[in-house]
Amino acid sequence: MPKRQIIASVILICITAMPVHGIWFEASGQAVIENGNRQIARQQATEEAIKQALLFAGASVKSVQHMTNGLLKEDRFEIRAGGEVNKIELIDERYENNVVTVAIRADIFPQDKTCAASDYNKSLVTSWFPIEHRQQAAIGHVYDMGKAVADKLENEFLEFAQHSRIKNIQPYYVDNLGDSVEEVMALSRKANSQYVLLGEISDLSVDEPKSAGLAFWQKNSSTRHFGLEVILYDGQTGAMLMQKNIATSAPWDFDLHSKVMPQSQKMWRSKYGQSISSVLQDLVQDIDEKVSCLPAYGRIIDVQNERLQINLGAHEGVEVGDQLTLYQLNQFYDSAGLLHTSYKLHPTKVMIKQVMPNSAVAEALNGQYLANIQPNDFVARH
Repeated sequence: MPKRQIIASVILICITAMPVHGIWFEASGQAVIENGNRQIARQQATEEAIKQALLFAGASVKSVQHMTNGLLKEDRFEIRAGGEVNKIELIDERYENNVVTVAIRADIFPQDKTCAASDYNKSLVTSWFPIEHRQQAAIGHVYDMGKAVADKLENEFLEFAQHSRIKNIQPYYVDNLGDSVEEVMALSRKANSQYVLLGEISDLSVDEPKSAGLAFWQKNSSTRHFGLEVILYDGQTGAMLMQKNIATSAPWDFDLHSKVMPQSQKMWRSKYGQSISSVLQDLVQDIDEKVSCLPAYGRIIDVQNERLQINLGAHEGVEVGDQLTLYQLNQFYDSAGLLHTSYKLHPTKVMIKQVMPNSAVAEALNGQYLANIQPNDFVARH
């Protein structure tokens, strides 16, 4: 993947107290020019700069830019939540040492968060992604692609997600995308994560070039496809929250008989690796939006003298003084074999008294008695 770097400071250009006006942000992005292709590098640098400005302003956005002669020819933005865009300008473009630097200025209308739950980062657990048709991995010997894609997805969450993160990647493959509710819930408990994200690589096929009619000096690259099916589950109930299939294709610029390391920078800097990165970023946006306003919940892991220890901490955004709701979860099957879930809310709220990186300590408001609360009950922030 090309080395893309966002200038650390996102500069606040103009602030006005008038609510009818937006705020101007300026951000810069960089990309390495691969094989002399300035147009692709310029587009990558511009997309990164725009994404950073929007994320800084509180927006969650998909964007597409088409550029001509260093100018944005067309912009299409799908604002998901948290902000609106009035105008984006390309204000600078510089080339130095095979790196393009693009600066943009964006007029953004930030919006208040729509729910208290969005204050907390939602944790996800996933696993390596099995390859549905393993024979397709023979070209390039990319049998570890499922591990590499899971690691790449974790990095994309770190860079682009606002409300969620992959807390844990289980070092094994989960087949059948977690068909068992019990399996999904067990995985959530094992990793102390709120949501379970499972996936399967559905396509790694290669369309080999047709050499007929080509002169000996001409080269026609193979095209490789990538397909990924993912399902997002609620870890406490096993309920399916989202199912999505993503797909892309790009030139496979490697010898068909050579071995390619899926974890290598060479693979991720290739056109194929960049194409996968792009669709993974879109997937992150979709998941992040899906969980942003869902209740943030945690599990009680210990009860000592009216003090509760929960598996939410500073990494999830928990702060001293936060108030949480206590509840107990009950699931049962009816005579028809259908699973039902019931929630029993505790009448007493608790307040966070101490915060650690991955856990926190809570006590009842006003020193009230916490009757019938035990480990594996839950707390929630709505």
